[in-house]
Amino acid sequence: MDMELNMDDYNAAELEDTLDFDYSVGEIFIDSMEMFRRELMEPFKDKNRHIFYRGERVSGLNRPLLPTMYRNKQALIKNGEYSAEVNADFLLEYYKSYGSFFDLYNATFGTAGKYQLYDLCAFSQHYLNNSPLIDFTKSLYVALSFGLKEKVSFEDDGVIYAVEINDFSNNYTTSKVVAECWLNDFKVHVYNFDKDDKSPQAQALKKQIKRTSPTGKLIDIATNDLMKFQQGVFLLLTDFNLVNRLYLTKNVRSSLKITKYILSKDICAELVRMIAAEAPWYRFSRLLEIKDGLNAAIEHNETNL
Repeated sequence: MDMELNMDDYNAAELEDTLDFDYSVGEIFIDSMEMFRRELMEPFKDKNRHIFYRGERVSGLNRPLLPTMYRNKQALIKNGEYSAEVNADFLLEYYKSYGSFFDLYNATFGTAGKYQLYDLCAFSQHYLNNSPLIDFTKSLYVALSFGLKEKVSFEDDGVIYAVEINDFSNNYTTSKVVAECWLNDFKVHVYNFDKDDKSPQAQALKKQIKRTSPTGKLIDIATNDLMKFQQGVFLLLTDFNLVNRLYLTKNVRSSLKITKYILSKDICAELVRMIAAEAPWYRFSRLLEIKDGLNAAIEHNETNL
């Protein structure tokens, strides 16, 4: 009996491990406005909880929660090689290769260096759309707006990622010094295998690499007024190997409570109307214009006095 119980536990653990990618474990499907308000809006309005959000337009394995930098591996890996170690030294040289972009950053914000990477990475995420950081926000309205983009009809379900933290000591910071230390220690191995390589060596290496899971860290440091208006926060994934676009999420979810909510396409239009009614300054058309957004917020507050 004991042997049978242990085997059942082993099989359950193996099954969860197999499904533990793209935050599929713990995924919640939202199919009504009532459920949306209960599962997402009520926790968002609870000031005693610390939750960060990210909106995605489409739910699918071809759109994983992945930093923009890793979406084009050919730009990271030299010709004839199979892998690259992305670390502080690599990041600095990588951005230097952009030439005029790097020169513009240095002329505007000061000289970037191995121990001065955070502002460079944040600037690159916003204006180059290429960094090891993933955009999150403290506002559920902002995340929804970026995911829904004020469309009036939807052919696909949407996605909201919610990251809740309870321990502020290890994986969350508002300190530039801590953020610089995290980036200085940052390390990700990116591999580019031929998908048709069936050799035992390649298969064994792929299996070994795919079983690694990153750790997640949240950096809450606004670098410009736009980021302040959008209440932006960055998620940094580090210490893992990446073969394809998916990765095991076990270590991330052990340090950060991450839930993936699938928004039914049937309620997405209603969510767009909700934003317009409840937080019009966070409509997608205003999110990239600080002045328009703030004016809308002021007008809304004065109207409701």
